[in-house]
Amino acid sequence: MWRHYRHILNSSSIFSAIAIAFFVMSIPSIAYADVCVWRNPERTMTKIFPDAGDYKTITKIISEEKRKTIEERLGEQLAAGESKDWIYYEITGKRGETLGYITADAEKGEYGVIEIVMGIFPNGKMKEIYIQRSSEKDKEFKSKEFLKQFIGKTIKDPIQAGLDIKTEKVTTAIKAVILGVRKMLIFYEELGK
Repeated sequence: MWRHYRHILNSSSIFSAIAIAFFVMSIPSIAYADVCVWRNPERTMTKIFPDAGDYKTITKIISEEKRKTIEERLGEQLAAGESKDWIYYEITGKRGETLGYITADAEKGEYGVIEIVMGIFPNGKMKEIYIQRSSEKDKEFKSKEFLKQFIGKTIKDPIQAGLDIKTEKVTTAIKAVILGVRKMLIFYEELGK
């Protein structure tokens, strides 16, 4: 008799395990963060601004009118979590002078979220960029060769694969980084200046 119950328990466990596996496998394609947190600011601010001494968090509320302007310029809608406010960081030097700004963005990759951290000079030029986290198999999008192409760019540049951004292959991750850079430069011009 115990063998009969053990068979039922094992069948039930197998069914549960399969259901959980399908649920977990579907998460990257249906859910992803649309807001990115800059992790370890004290430790990583000098990665972008070597002379940084401190930072200040700034939150800008996005009006309905401003959201529409940003979406028009970007060419697509903002995700729900990024359409209400924008958080970025003012980076100051040892004497309190403003060196620039750091912003973090999350974009959907093929295998989950790609977290991008960018430094922007006060004049709107890209200072530096790095990939904070990603599960992508593609490695080109986080290579120094690829990322250094964004340095010095402003929103007035095309920032498009095949034009001013060279790439071996236009992958989901490449598109995500390009979108993230364009989005944050537009946010900076519309909200940060």
